[in-house]
Amino acid sequence: MRTLIVCEKPSVARDISKVLGRFQSRNGYLENDRYIVSWALGHLLELAEPEYYDPAFKKWSLNVLPIIPDFKLRPIRNSQKQLKVLKQLINSPDVGEVVNACDAGREGELIFRRIYSFCGCKKPVKRLWLSEATPSAIRESFKKLRDGRELDNLAAAAEARAQADWLVGINATRAFSVKHKTLLSVGRVQTPTLALVVQREREIRGFKPETYWEITATFRKVDGATYRGRWIRDGESRVRERIRAEELARAVEAAGSGRVVRVEKRTKSEQPPLLFNLNDLQKEANRRYGLTAQQTLNAAQALYEKHKLITYPRTDSRHLTEVLVRDTLQKRLAVLEKCPEYREPVRQIRVGVVPGKRYVDDAKVTDHHAIIPTDVSPDLAALNTAERQVYDLVVRRFLAMLYPPAVYDETAVVTEAGGETFNSRGRVEKERGWKIVYKPEERDEKNGKDEGDAKQLLPPLAEGEAVRVAEAETVERQTKPPKRYTEATLLAAMENAGRFVADKETAETLKAAGGIGTPATRAAIIERLIRVGYLERQKKTLVPTRKGETLIDLVPEQVKSVEMTAEWEDGLRRIEEGLDDARLWVSGIKNFTREVVQIAKEQEANSAVHRQKEKEVLGKCPLCGRDVVEYPKSYGCSGYREGCRFAIWKQVAGKKISRTQAKALLQKGRTGLIKGFKSKAGKKFNAVLVLRDGGKIEFKF
Repeated sequence: MRTLIVCEKPSVARDISKVLGRFQSRNGYLENDRYIVSWALGHLLELAEPEYYDPAFKKWSLNVLPIIPDFKLRPIRNSQKQLKVLKQLINSPDVGEVVNACDAGREGELIFRRIYSFCGCKKPVKRLWLSEATPSAIRESFKKLRDGRELDNLAAAAEARAQADWLVGINATRAFSVKHKTLLSVGRVQTPTLALVVQREREIRGFKPETYWEITATFRKVDGATYRGRWIRDGESRVRERIRAEELARAVEAAGSGRVVRVEKRTKSEQPPLLFNLNDLQKEANRRYGLTAQQTLNAAQALYEKHKLITYPRTDSRHLTEVLVRDTLQKRLAVLEKCPEYREPVRQIRVGVVPGKRYVDDAKVTDHHAIIPTDVSPDLAALNTAERQVYDLVVRRFLAMLYPPAVYDETAVVTEAGGETFNSRGRVEKERGWKIVYKPEERDEKNGKDEGDAKQLLPPLAEGEAVRVAEAETVERQTKPPKRYTEATLLAAMENAGRFVADKETAETLKAAGGIGTPATRAAIIERLIRVGYLERQKKTLVPTRKGETLIDLVPEQVKSVEMTAEWEDGLRRIEEGLDDARLWVSGIKNFTREVVQIAKEQEANSAVHRQKEKEVLGKCPLCGRDVVEYPKSYGCSGYREGCRFAIWKQVAGKKISRTQAKALLQKGRTGLIKGFKSKAGKKFNAVLVLRDGGKIEFKF
């Protein structure tokens, strides 16, 4: 009898076959006298579409909702050929045991279990649990095959999640779309995520800036050394009236002299950052390199599967196990030392150093440990730009763990002049510690809102020391609205969604659930919101569209609230841990679906949808004075049927022109500087678009 090994992808099947011995290639599988290795192609099966259960469900109608079927699996289009191969193999009398070697996580478990169930197999199952795809890791994992039944709870959670997404997504999307006569895609996780972005955008729009003034003074010591201080009284550093601020500044300057009343000097240390999980890696890659969450995930997946350079990326853990550190740490460092890029940082690690509890904690490792480099020698030239950037982030974070803390002196000084008090702060690095691992520009750390003052190098000062007031001035400032989400900050918001709710118990539930979505799905959620037209990327920020805002106005609070989604994620976690029954949980989702459909049915047709369908007026046509509105390929005159040909094309010299830029062109006659145009010769250039008489649009350099 032979063992059938089912992998998630052909590439993994090839990796395993290389480790297990000589194999002959067949149509859809590899074999030798002991093993057969075959593969899925990702998901081969999915929950059947509504019309499979009843042809009447094909037509979108409120009358047939909610659709709550006894779920059946159906082959995904173009997957039948490989599914047939697997069915023949899995039921072959030659096969006595099956090994599930799909990705070690919720989705990998679901892919295998659906194939196993669809094929009607009853043979014993073993689970191969890989955290890295290197030959040594594959050999070790085959020595520690788990009984497949140990993962029954994980499989139950995976299937429950899939059924919940089907029930909520299909029923809510159809209900609200039919009711309001426009396609409104609703999702269990995507809609609460969209709600976060819409809420932030509305906070920005509703923000009313307030003007205030700050007073800064420059003090000079007897030896000529100077330092800056910021005025403060009773904990407040802002003055609301300009006249009052100027009076204070003049009074301090007129006083001419001051005295240092307090000097506090403390030595502080800064520990190396925690290791990366997927969410943190995506945030850092977005912040540092502008990579989208999906681009980072794609690069990390290639580094794991294709190049074998990092461990399994779809992890939510920031920690390592003691066994992994004890058995493999030196091997991983040895290959990095051979790479010129990392040779010096590796050699500067103290001999015999072992990472502490901050990084090594078995209790904090879930399905997989943190993302770290493997013991495969890197060929950096073989990596594309994104892969190279992501690999570098992982390696340097891993090396930093083995360095001592960074140490710096922080000094706080209080100076009194003219009866007013001024605070000064300075920070001086004493020992670079783990920051040696990073290039100087990468080690710049934010020091709070007083960053400019915090970084000043203070001269030696003593309590009671007399100083002169060299200058006192007022600085006009305005309060700022909250910032728009970037992918990095939206990922952080999804992970830490508990901070958006007031109820402490709910916040704790959110924390236990790991926020909304999972590390493996958040990138896809953001991409889907952009693809269906609910969000737009504007440079590095994410902005909701009118269509996205309309959806959030229509759906009930239960569908868009982070609390509800987090409770679902917490329920799935409890199923995985064997604390809840999957069938009862799905039953609750079915009841929820019925409630949502009923809410949609009872809604009045919302005028916001019809307003959304109307074209937004961007400005007036410079030729005929009619409204300029958006069309699929241009921002054009609404009088085109009457013969007006004015248009601002959405693509100009290879660059997409945004709605905001089109508005500026119409209303101000010019845009701001636009970067990234391409000439016919393929050369990039930057320019301003200018609207000339006669409706002609030209470049201005």
